[in-house]
Amino acid sequence: MRLRLGEFLAGLIVLSLALICFARLVAEPSGLLVDGERPSVDHAQRDDFRPIGNDLTFFYLPHYTRVADQVARYGRVPHWDPLGFAGRPQVGNPQAGLFYPPLRLIWSLRAPSALGWLTVGHLLWASLGLFVLMRSLGAGLAAATVAAGCFQASPYVLAQVFEGHYPHVWAASWYPWAFWAFLQFRQRRWGRALTLAPILALALLAGHPQEWFYLLFILSLWALWDAVRQGAQGQRRAAFATLAGWSFVVALSLGLAAVELIPDMMAQAWTLRGSHLSLGKVSRYQLHALNVFQLLSPGALGAPNDYFGHDNYWETVLSIGLIPLVLVAVAAARYPDRRLVRGWLILIGGALVFAAGRKLGLFALLFECVPGMNRFRVPSRSLFVVSLGTAVMAGFGVETLALRSFGAVGWQWLARRFRLVAFVVGAFLLGLLPFSTTERADPQAHPDRALSLREIRIFLRSQGESQPVALVAGQIARSGTFWFAIVSVVVILAVGRSSGHRPQLALALGLLGLVELGWAGHGLLKVAPPSKFLGSDPISQALRDAVPPVDGPFRIRARDTLYQDLRASSNGFEKININDSFQIQHAANLYEPLYDLLYMPPAVDLKLPMSEVAAQHRQANRQRILDRMNVAFLVSDHFENNPQWPLVASGTTQGSRFSIHRNPTAMPRAYVVPRAEPVVEDAASALAGFRAVDPHEAVLMSADPLLPTGPRQLFIPAVWGSTDPDRVVIHVTTEAPGLLVVADTWMPGWNAQDNGRPVRLLRGNHAQRVIPLTRAGRHEVILRYEAPGLKRGTAVTLASLSAWIAVFVATLGWQVRFPEFRPSRDACGATTRGSGVR
Repeated sequence: MRLRLGEFLAGLIVLSLALICFARLVAEPSGLLVDGERPSVDHAQRDDFRPIGNDLTFFYLPHYTRVADQVARYGRVPHWDPLGFAGRPQVGNPQAGLFYPPLRLIWSLRAPSALGWLTVGHLLWASLGLFVLMRSLGAGLAAATVAAGCFQASPYVLAQVFEGHYPHVWAASWYPWAFWAFLQFRQRRWGRALTLAPILALALLAGHPQEWFYLLFILSLWALWDAVRQGAQGQRRAAFATLAGWSFVVALSLGLAAVELIPDMMAQAWTLRGSHLSLGKVSRYQLHALNVFQLLSPGALGAPNDYFGHDNYWETVLSIGLIPLVLVAVAAARYPDRRLVRGWLILIGGALVFAAGRKLGLFALLFECVPGMNRFRVPSRSLFVVSLGTAVMAGFGVETLALRSFGAVGWQWLARRFRLVAFVVGAFLLGLLPFSTTERADPQAHPDRALSLREIRIFLRSQGESQPVALVAGQIARSGTFWFAIVSVVVILAVGRSSGHRPQLALALGLLGLVELGWAGHGLLKVAPPSKFLGSDPISQALRDAVPPVDGPFRIRARDTLYQDLRASSNGFEKININDSFQIQHAANLYEPLYDLLYMPPAVDLKLPMSEVAAQHRQANRQRILDRMNVAFLVSDHFENNPQWPLVASGTTQGSRFSIHRNPTAMPRAYVVPRAEPVVEDAASALAGFRAVDPHEAVLMSADPLLPTGPRQLFIPAVWGSTDPDRVVIHVTTEAPGLLVVADTWMPGWNAQDNGRPVRLLRGNHAQRVIPLTRAGRHEVILRYEAPGLKRGTAVTLASLSAWIAVFVATLGWQVRFPEFRPSRDACGATTRGSGVR
């Protein structure tokens, strides 16, 4: 009964900590976890000014609301996404998260705030997992409670929540459970160890594979080290069992996630080559020396909206809380189980060195040697592992202070050293305080005039220049959480030197650490009403009032900082440029000339040879591409004269000017042309052909699929008859054979029928779909998409799930039938209370 009461109080403490951090969301349950007043600073983003919002509003919420709408409308998960350079696979996108079970609930709720609440639930789940992990390591209730709270309210984890990186947090929330299950694996508790397979699979399915990859890599190294150590001790059978068991668990977890993995592998042949990076391109989002000051205060380099460190706040905040840092130091110095401490310190140290990216070499080494590592460009994501390791060590710090062996001598030792460190740090900060300043230039999100892309990059680069250390000192010295932590530690240590209630004081210090983290988390997390980013707005209203140049569906091109994806999709407009790096390579190659559109083009320098001709060449390319992409309107923050389209509307929205231009020569979404113009299958040849060939006369293909003789159907638009992204219906009546061109991206997985008969679906204009209509008359062309590899992946997942259930039931039955064969904890290298994992 006493144990149950203690666990209840532990849960109450962790829940109260969550309520403190997310108090604004609790007060406004329908709100979005986003700062709706100030834009954040990202010095690594040098292509445009960052608007108000975060990745929740820029990327995740538009994606999930579209999927939820399509699931509600058609009763199934869509396989194809029509957005992003005229379409790309939905199934096969590793960041789509389509098969993560909790998202089914989100799709059914269809509430914008549901993603935030799901993230809160994941953090509570993670804290429960860490509590269970700590108890399995032999820690007491107090240590387990503090550790659980430290991970849940970790400044790095909450910074990821602030930025809206929800799938990252969901995946990392499985870390404590994975380490607990791996501990059961090492102890040969096979029934519990089998839970590791679905845990790893769920971490992968959460929607961002980087966190899963790091977790799998760490656990694989651990299993390999165990096998090597066992082999060196002459236990060859045990070493083989470790490797075989771990291989089985990994294979089973991959099988459980095959419904995601196999379509992803099939799509890799067509996606951007940039998904496999070169080491030279990975130079951002890594720790720098300046981040060390964040160990004293998470705000040492500023808040997200005025950050003056390198890159941005949420990817590089090196903070675990000052009081938890003290507890980590105590555990590192005096925790009795030195092997356990060394293991966790090696994990933390390795993750920190890795987070430094190319600077310290470990990331560069693994990047070149480990298959799959070159798919990830953010080394600092290993700070999730640091947050987990330091939370565990903070719990052990509480345990250390409560030990009788630590005693009055230990408390006096700690008090002396902390006073010395506090004095040195305080003197350093106060000495630099007169040289610091509170005045810093805020990032200019909406310049007074339209800038060229080069001017924007120069301005943003200047904003990212390093500031003097005095500014850092001023930030720390003015931090209330910093002084709260200092005073709390000093008082607790002063009382503990002569008190007989040291276990209670150890718990009090741990709880004060949670208060420190809760205070910082509450100040960081903001809430904005959904209407700030959803619903009608002047641009959407102007687009609805404008008369499009084509009948049927059309696309728009808009500057993301002015007209974001969420605003466009919620009002039913389809942008060709969206905030997502998952694109199809042949489409991206073709549309690359559009990247600089929406910025002021550089003035033509007549002194340079061919400069005017080059400018005309670029303009002609853009016009031909936009025509063939079915782009009817251009939304910009200035009057656009390149291309020279009629201005149909202008005004202001949220303090920014906007102009809407109409493309008078836009092509319909689907149309018939008489012939194909042979060209080589590469982007350069396609661009050259675009300038030379009228899109009303021909489509560019490697060869004309129709017979060379006989009459052909002249240009005629087709009628678009469906809104289902996986099932496109097109109606057209022809008087002779012709080629039906669909202004959507061609990909394997699409098939076509003409009046119920299967017909060929070919590739034209380098990236679009072409269906030969060999007969005259009325045509109902139906295009269906089935994600390549989905059926195979589903079959493998179902088979793996059946195998997992069978093995799990058999293992439990075997353990019940033969209890004498259960290995003892000591016999298999695990620990009892106070010794931890070996």
